[in-house]
Amino acid sequence: MPRVSAPIYSLNGGEVGKEALARLDLERMQFAGSLYSNMLPRVIGSMTLRPGLEYIADIDFGDVQLLEYSYSGGSALVPILSNLAMRVVKDNALVSRVAVSTTITNGEFNSFTGWTDGSTGGAAATAVGGRLHLDGKTSGPAIARQTISVALADRNVEHGLRVVVDRGPLKIRLGSQSGSDDLIPQAVLDDGEHSIAFTPTTASIFIELFNDTSRQVRVDSCQIESSGTVVIPTPWTSGDLADNIIRYKQSKDVIYAASGVYQQREIQRRGDTSWGVQRYKVDDGPFVPSDGIIALQPTVYTGNGSLTSSRSYFDVGMAGRLFRLFQSGQTVNESFTTDPQEGPHIRVSGVDSARTFTWTVSGTWVGTVTLQVANDDGSGNPGSWSDVFSRSVNGTSSYTDSDDNVIKFFRFAVKAGDHTSGTIVTSIVYSGGSQSGIVRITGVPDDTEAHIEVLSRLFSLDATFEWDYSVWSDYDGWPAAVEVFGGRLYWGQLDTIHGSIPDAFKSFDDTTEGDSAPISRSVNSSSQRGILWLQGLQRLIAGTDATEISIKASSFDEPLTASSWFPVDASTRGSANIRSVKADKDGIFVQASGTGAFRMAPDQQGFDYTSSDLMAMHEEICDGSEIVDLAVQRRPDTIVWFILANGEARALTYEPSENVIAWSRVTTDGLFKRVAAIRGAGQDSVYFAVVRNGAQRLERLANLSECQGGAENCLADGFSRFTATAGQTTFSVPHLNGKQVTVWVDGAAVRDQNNLYTVASNQVVIPAVAEGKSVVIGLPYSGRFQSTKLAYGAAGGTALFKRKRVAQLGMYLVNTMLDGLRAGRSFTELRKFTTTKGDKAIVAGTLYEEFDADLMAVSNSWDTDSRICIEALSPYPFTAAALVLDTQTNG
Repeated sequence: MPRVSAPIYSLNGGEVGKEALARLDLERMQFAGSLYSNMLPRVIGSMTLRPGLEYIADIDFGDVQLLEYSYSGGSALVPILSNLAMRVVKDNALVSRVAVSTTITNGEFNSFTGWTDGSTGGAAATAVGGRLHLDGKTSGPAIARQTISVALADRNVEHGLRVVVDRGPLKIRLGSQSGSDDLIPQAVLDDGEHSIAFTPTTASIFIELFNDTSRQVRVDSCQIESSGTVVIPTPWTSGDLADNIIRYKQSKDVIYAASGVYQQREIQRRGDTSWGVQRYKVDDGPFVPSDGIIALQPTVYTGNGSLTSSRSYFDVGMAGRLFRLFQSGQTVNESFTTDPQEGPHIRVSGVDSARTFTWTVSGTWVGTVTLQVANDDGSGNPGSWSDVFSRSVNGTSSYTDSDDNVIKFFRFAVKAGDHTSGTIVTSIVYSGGSQSGIVRITGVPDDTEAHIEVLSRLFSLDATFEWDYSVWSDYDGWPAAVEVFGGRLYWGQLDTIHGSIPDAFKSFDDTTEGDSAPISRSVNSSSQRGILWLQGLQRLIAGTDATEISIKASSFDEPLTASSWFPVDASTRGSANIRSVKADKDGIFVQASGTGAFRMAPDQQGFDYTSSDLMAMHEEICDGSEIVDLAVQRRPDTIVWFILANGEARALTYEPSENVIAWSRVTTDGLFKRVAAIRGAGQDSVYFAVVRNGAQRLERLANLSECQGGAENCLADGFSRFTATAGQTTFSVPHLNGKQVTVWVDGAAVRDQNNLYTVASNQVVIPAVAEGKSVVIGLPYSGRFQSTKLAYGAAGGTALFKRKRVAQLGMYLVNTMLDGLRAGRSFTELRKFTTTKGDKAIVAGTLYEEFDADLMAVSNSWDTDSRICIEALSPYPFTAAALVLDTQTNG
C-alpha cells in the first residue's frame, strides 16, 4: 500500500472550479483548493481567516456609491453618493456641523440690507429676485461685504459656511479683519453648492464675495450652516448609481466625475470638513466648426447680452454650450474711472491705408488718457508698450501707422496719477484684421435668441456666418469617462477622446501649437454605446462594449499628442458598463456579460497590451451573479474586491509576477452592496456598504495586524471596539440589536461561537472590565477551506481515480489560537485539529505565534475523491503557512 506525503508548501492558489480539479499538469494546482470561503490567500504563501468588518456609520440612504479619495493627511475620508446627495465620512463618522448662533444678514438675498457694496470701476453688487448679482466690469470688480458678529460661546467652535452659486466663478474670502482671508483663504467657487468649514476666534469676522470678471456672477445664498450632517446636492439619482454610470478620477484635492448624462462635476475638498460639488466648466473648447449656413449676431462686446440667429436654431438644451465667433474688423470700447487702468487692444497689420483706425475720447472727466502701441513679441501677443500720444480733452480722429507689414497693437490706458475725476469713455474702431471671441449660452428664451455671457471679448456686433460650437451640452451630450494620463485630463464622449492642454485640466485652447495642443481624436471603435471607461496604464486604454482599445504614440516613451495618436484594438472581450481599476501596469475590467473579470497587461514583447481571463481556472466563481462594483487594495497584499448582485463578495489575491491569481469567497451576515479601497498612511482602508437587519451601514475591513489575537482582536463583523472605563459592564451596540455576537476582551474570547451573546435593548452585558482594557463586540463568521482532489502522485503515476485516504494532517500555523480550528475529511466530520503539542495538553485561549506538532489522524475511510477540510471560527485568529498531508493510495 503506497504512502505519498504531499507537502503543500503554499496555500495561495485560491479556489478553482470543478473542471480545473484534474489539471495535474499545473504546478499551481497543488497550492489551490476547491473552496476558499472567508479564507484569504496571501501572496507570501499562507492562508488566513479574513479580517473582520468594523461598523463605521449608518448610511441607510438607498443606493449608494463609495468614492475613493486617497489622502495621506492622517484622516480617512470617504465621500458617499446617494440619491441627489453626497455625504462624507471622516474618521469613522459623517461630517456634521454643531449648532451656533452666528448668522449672516440676508444670506438668502431677499434684500441687500446688511451687505455693503464695495464695487469699483462701474461694477455693482445688488440683490435681485432672491439672488446676489455681482456685475463685474473690465474697469473694476463687483464686491459685496458684510461684518458678522460672533457670540463668545461660538468662538473657537467650527462653523460651516454654505454657499450656493447659480453662476460662477465667484471669489470669496473670510477673515478676522476686513480684507483678510485667515479664516477662509481666497477661493474660487463655480456653479454648485459648497460647505466650507472655519473657526472664528474674534467678536467680528468679515466676509467678502466678489467678481473680478467682466460679466455677471449670481449667488443663490450664503449662510452659516445649521447643525446636522453635511449634505451636498449632486445631479446623480438612485437609478444612476444603480446603473453604475459614474466614472471619476482624483487629482490632488479634486475628484473629476463623468456620467454621460449630466455635465461633468468637480468634487472639491478644501479641508477635511470642507467639501463642494460644482460643474466642471471650461471657457475655451473643445470646439467643432459649424456648417456656415446660419449667421449669429451678438448684442454686446463684453458682459452679458444676447445672441440671435438668422433662422430657427437654438434649443433649451444648449445652455452651457460655448460659441466662438470669428469677426471681421475690430472695435474696442473702454471706460476709465480710476488709475492705473489699461484698455483692450486692436491688432493692426498690412500696408498704407490698411493701417488706419479711428479713435474717440468722450465723457465728462478730468485727467489724461494715453494711446499706446506695442509690437508683436513673436508669439502673437503684445510686447512692451510705449506711448503714441496723450489727451486731456474729448476728441475724435483717425490714426495711420507708418510701419508697413509690421504687426502692432494699440490701446488706450490711464497711467498712475492721471485720473482726477469722472469717466473717460474711449473707443478704437479698425476695419481691418479679424478676431474671435467666445460666449457661453446661459439661457434660451426662444429658437432664434439665446442669452449669453462673454468669456473672451468680442470685436464686432455684426452678424457672422463663421463660428464654432463646443461639443458638450445637454443638447450635444456629455462625456461618460474620465482619466488623468500623461499630464492631461481626458474625457471620453461616444467615440471621441478630448485631452486638455498638459497641466491645465480646464483648458482646451486649440490655438495652442505643438505637442502641448489639446487633443480631440476618435478611437475608431465599433461600439454603439461608445467609450465606457478610460484607464491610464503604460498606454491610455479605452473600454467599449465591443473592444478594449490601446492608444499608441510611436513608442511607450513618447507622449500622446494630437498628431501622434494611433488607436488599435488590443482586446475584443467587450466591457460591461462598470468602471475598471488599476494595479501597477495592469488594468482589470468586467467583461460585457457582467460575470467575467479580465486583465489588461503588457504582452510578452512589451510592445502593446493584451487581455487575459482572470477566471480561467474558475469560470463559476461568481455563481452566475453579475459584478456590480470592484476596487483594488494594494497593501499589505494586492487584492481585487468584487461585489456581486447577490450580496456576496469575491476577493482576488493578485500578484502575477509571483504567479498568484487566487480567488476566495467572502460572505457575511448581511448583503454587500459597494466597496472602495482608499490609499492612506499604513494599510489601505477597504470600506464596504453592507445591509444588515434591513439597514445599510458603512463598514471597514480591519487591518491584518488587528486580527492576530492579543489585547485587541478584530475578528468579527459589524464590530465595535471600546476602551473600557473602570468596572464597565455594559456596552452599547444598537446596530447589532437582536443579533448573536462574540465578545473579545483583552486577549480572550469572553463569548465565542459556542457561547454567543444575544444583544438585547441595544446592549451587551459582561462581567466588569478593568479600566483601559480593549473590548471588541461583533457578529461571528467562519472560514472554510477544502482541498482539491489530491491527485498529485502515486506509485504507478497519478492518484486520480484511485482509492486513497488522507491518513494524517500536519499544519504549520502562525498567530493562531487552536480553539476555533477544526479539520476532517468533510465539513460534516470535523473535529479539533489537535488537543496536544508533544506530551502537553493545549491550553484554551493560548495564542501561538508559531505552531507545529505531530501529524493529526484525519480519516480511516477510502475514497477516489478524498479531501481535507478545514474550518476556522471567529473570533479566534488563524493563519496556516503550510499543510502536509500523509496520503495513502492503493496503487
